[in-house]
Amino acid sequence: MRTAISAVSDKLVSLLAPRAMAADAAVTTGHEMRHHCPPRPDDVSDPRSFVDRMRALKAWSGLTYREIAARAHQNGDTLPPSTLATVLGRATLPREDVVRALVRVCGGKDETDAWLRARSGIARAACTPAGPGGAPVSAPNDGEGVDGRHQMADAAVAAVFAAGCLTSWWCGKRLGRRAARRRHGQSPPAS
Repeated sequence: MRTAISAVSDKLVSLLAPRAMAADAAVTTGHEMRHHCPPRPDDVSDPRSFVDRMRALKAWSGLTYREIAARAHQNGDTLPPSTLATVLGRATLPREDVVRALVRVCGGKDETDAWLRARSGIARAACTPAGPGGAPVSAPNDGEGVDGRHQMADAAVAAVFAAGCLTSWWCGKRLGRRAARRRHGQSPPAS
């Protein structure tokens, strides 16, 4: 009985071993082996591929969201599991502090500078799109971005505030007239 079980076991190992070895040797960034080196952001140029590489780093580490959050806390960083799940589920460039915390936990402190340089390069490229001939041009100010951040929101708040002040002044003026007429015994005009 023992030999039959070991024979079946050996057969399964021989069938599954090539698949397991191929999975371990899966290339994550084009040249690094999964079990040797963490994924790096060296060749990424847009937010979507940057986040994809961050997902690969998390997968490479083998840690869960909660384990990453706990280790980030030990490092003095704040990285709740829900924030990490949200960041890795989007295709937008994550905040610098999130990148720093994730890389410190999953890729090591030595890798942090490379990730932050790649992130800032992508952020700069997003702010200055290439014009004709590949020359960078200044991005239009659409109310968001580095130069015009929150200008549209500030303008909307100012407009609402001005409308409120005008309405308050007008209502106060009308009510003030009515009160003055009542004091002097005059009836308010029909409106």
